[in-house]
Amino acid sequence: MKLVTLLPSATEIVARLGLEKNLVGVSHECDFPQTVAEVPKLTSCRINTNLSSGDIHQSVMDVVKSAISVYDLDIELLKSLQPDFIITQDLCDVCAVSFEQVEKACQEVFDENTRIISLKPKMLGDIWDDVQKVADQLSVGEKGHEFREEVRSRINEVKIRAGNAVAPKVLTIEWLDPIYIGGMWLPEMIDIVGGQVCIAERGQLAPVVNREDLAKIEPDVVLVKPCGYKLDQTMKEFELLRQQLPDWKTPPRIYLVDGNSYFNRPGPRILDSLEILAYCTHPELFADFGEQYKTGIIELGPELQRHPDLVEG
Repeated sequence: MKLVTLLPSATEIVARLGLEKNLVGVSHECDFPQTVAEVPKLTSCRINTNLSSGDIHQSVMDVVKSAISVYDLDIELLKSLQPDFIITQDLCDVCAVSFEQVEKACQEVFDENTRIISLKPKMLGDIWDDVQKVADQLSVGEKGHEFREEVRSRINEVKIRAGNAVAPKVLTIEWLDPIYIGGMWLPEMIDIVGGQVCIAERGQLAPVVNREDLAKIEPDVVLVKPCGYKLDQTMKEFELLRQQLPDWKTPPRIYLVDGNSYFNRPGPRILDSLEILAYCTHPELFADFGEQYKTGIIELGPELQRHPDLVEG
């Protein structure tokens, strides 16, 4: 069985199901597990991702307005691989190759023996269902059930440990310029760890806000996790972050989190993301998670809003 995955979360799902050895092609953004680095890359991006967040956003908008896909799909390479299954998404044309691109390519190149599995998660339950759907279609349904048991166990542990602790107001920032607030499954996650959701609504797209909007709320915790950004890339935009955050009367605890690995990929590591969120929300209750994921988190502290020179890279 030959598998192609065209988005990072799909690659992580396949690996979690024990089928990494069946991968014959992945997207250019698939980087976990690290062993997929040698698998042929089927996509490329038209946008220079080394630009600032504002310039990246503008570039994406320009491409979308031109009715051109943000991503290129290597049709000839895909044809040569002759996959049995192609796992893609039908949710966000900015996040990965569009479903329409994949469907068109399959119609032109393959017969009915090549099947498309399309993922479209908006809530946590959708993510768990997608894992099971992939498992069932790839004939490893039991692996999907094992993952679902892990989901139940880890979520229950977080809920029990959070207990009746005071619920802080939690704000998650998904992009810096313009400011996007984490939507979709993020509000659910905040509920699970015992926090109060700021601005966003569960199952809905990330809302766009400005500095004045943020000034109207008084969050206790702020997570900054730009989609696709590793920590070093987020740190390069520290001054922009400092400008975007208002001078709240009571400065919140501020955490930078690896947005490339966590929160923004609707796959198995959403469970890791939940534990990171639990630590950031209740560090006194989840110190072990802080230690476990320390390479993916930088705690700025309230005073660092105004003193970026105190941050050590």
